[in-house]
Amino acid sequence: MALIRRKKKSTLDLKKLDPSEIKQLVLYVTIVNRGLAGNIAKIFENGGSSMQFIQRGRGTAQKEIMEILGIEDNDKDVIFSIVKQESLESIKPEILAFFAVNKFNKGIGFSIPMNSIIGIRAYRFLADTL
Repeated sequence: MALIRRKKKSTLDLKKLDPSEIKQLVLYVTIVNRGLAGNIAKIFENGGSSMQFIQRGRGTAQKEIMEILGIEDNDKDVIFSIVKQESLESIKPEILAFFAVNKFNKGIGFSIPMNSIIGIRAYRFLADTL
């Protein structure tokens, strides 16, 4: 009978993190008109975002209100980006410039600090340090 030997799986170095390596992570949510998500995602990608997720959405304004305000459609893109707090300071001016360039570039953005992440692997994955 032949013996089958398996190669050892490479193990991930799970050394303890130096406190100076741990950076505050932020979930930045941006809601823009449909079709603008790619531009916002590119800004965050260039700014060092470790992960992004784009979801389609729909505004909640009633038809009468939309007619009064002159809004044609309420289809939206919602972009969820995970970024280090220190990188966010350099990304914010680019986002503001994007909204200022064209009157059709409208949206809202807000950040949610991620205060607790359980596990070194989860943190390293989200911080893009794996």
